[in-house]
Amino acid sequence: MEPNSSSVYQHYGQHYAHIENYPAAATMYQKAVDLNSEDFDIVFNAANAHRQAGLKEKAEVFYWKAVVLKPQEASAHLNLGAMLHVNGKLREAEMEYMKALKLKPDDDIAKANLKKVRTLINKNKSKENGKK
Repeated sequence: MEPNSSSVYQHYGQHYAHIENYPAAATMYQKAVDLNSEDFDIVFNAANAHRQAGLKEKAEVFYWKAVVLKPQEASAHLNLGAMLHVNGKLREAEMEYMKALKLKPDDDIAKANLKKVRTLINKNKSKENGKK
C-alpha cells in the first residue's frame, strides 16, 4: 500500500461506503482529501461519506470545497444546498438551490428542495411576525 497515495484511500473509502460503513468511509476520504484537496471527486465523495456518517457540519465544509473546485457543477450546489438545509441555514440553502437551477434548470430535485426551503423560510417569517 502506498501511504501517500490519495487514490488508495479513495478506493478504501469507496469500499467502506459500498458496504455501508460510513464512519470508516469518511475516515478514508478524509485521508484522501488530506493528500489531494484539489480533486473534485475525492472532495465530493468525502462530503457524501461524512453526510452518510451523520457528520453534518464536516460534510458541509466538504460540499463548500467541492463548489469552490467546480463552481459550474450543478450537483455540487444541489448537495451543498441540501446540507445547508439540513443544518438549518435556510437562506444559504435557498441560494445554492437557485445556483443549481441556474446551471441545470430542469433539475426536479433542486426545484422540489427550493420549494421546501422557501416554505420553511416563510413559516419562520410568520412565527417571527407573530411574536412582534
